[in-house]
Amino acid sequence: MNRLHISLSLLFLMFFTANIAAQKKQKLTMQWTVAAELPVAENKTKALGVAGAVTGIHKHKLIIAGGANFPAAMPWLGGKKNYEDALYVYAKKGDGIVLQQQAKLPFTIAYAASCTTEKGIVVAGGENENGLSNKTFLLQLTNNASVFSIQHLPDLPFAVTNASITVNGQHIYLAGGETTNGVSDQLLELDLNNLAAGWKQLSTIAKQISHAVLLINEHTLYVIGGRKRNSNGISTLYNSVSAFDLLTKQWTEKKTVPYALSAGTGAVYKNQLLMFGGDKGETFHRTEELIAAINTAADEATKKKLTDEKTALQSAHPGFSKEILAYNIINDSWDVIDSIPYATPVTTTAVKWNNCFYIPSGEIKAGVRSPFILSVKPVTRK
Repeated sequence: MNRLHISLSLLFLMFFTANIAAQKKQKLTMQWTVAAELPVAENKTKALGVAGAVTGIHKHKLIIAGGANFPAAMPWLGGKKNYEDALYVYAKKGDGIVLQQQAKLPFTIAYAASCTTEKGIVVAGGENENGLSNKTFLLQLTNNASVFSIQHLPDLPFAVTNASITVNGQHIYLAGGETTNGVSDQLLELDLNNLAAGWKQLSTIAKQISHAVLLINEHTLYVIGGRKRNSNGISTLYNSVSAFDLLTKQWTEKKTVPYALSAGTGAVYKNQLLMFGGDKGETFHRTEELIAAINTAADEATKKKLTDEKTALQSAHPGFSKEILAYNIINDSWDVIDSIPYATPVTTTAVKWNNCFYIPSGEIKAGVRSPFILSVKPVTRK
């Protein structure tokens, strides 16, 4: 019996070691393409792109709606933010995608949290020229995918923008976000099968947080990165990973991201959480410091000098991180696995469509939007 036990133990050890070795030999890489470009708006010569668009999949179509941009001038040169109401529907065609239809929402919206569900795209919060929103709605396509409809869902308990959202079956989870008076530390839940119950507070996050990535794997939520706007105008930047177990209702802190990261996009792939770039915050943080200094400048000469420095800094914005990070859920570890071959978009959403993730438009540097819809396909190589 002892010999049999030892033999089985050795056999298991050999199998386990071989399996680990095989995993180490495999390398996860990304195949990137520009899948499409947003159409040129009326009275424009080129597509501007948007940040903070509503994004999701319904009826096997990619929907992109709303968003914001600066069509006339950069914000530090007096440009006014423009909120969009345009809605675009893209369909698969061969190996690519094509624009199938255009329409308009009955309102403008940007920086809402949106996620794909079986029933349609859930959209929560956001903002427009009238301020922050506490509205939630379900954006759907009709059976022939030629007309869209909006079904109103229960209001959020407070108006919020730049929150993070994900879905597990019929349960919607919303984390953090910027409010009228500050930043939320709430983790909220909405059951699509029990709308009468409305949004419920599921838990309190350990910190006030916005611009984070919220992902779910099995029964665990992951709040990754993000930042917090402070009253002094200088934001706190996070590299934390907070995990919430939906079964035990307990939080645990996981291995931190290699650096602070906010406004990025993320996705779940097998036993890994992927982060497609994001804002490390160096230029963002320095800009905030200059704005704070300008507001307290003792004289006009100092104010002008600081303003010129801020203008030069923002005009020469280098763009955002191109690194693709992978968090191994089993090993609780982060690795840089690849890089993005295009200008990295932030304040957008990565959505899974068949075997690829699509990242539409977004901000590629301060005030500048990308008109492109990027497609990325994870590939495991030996």
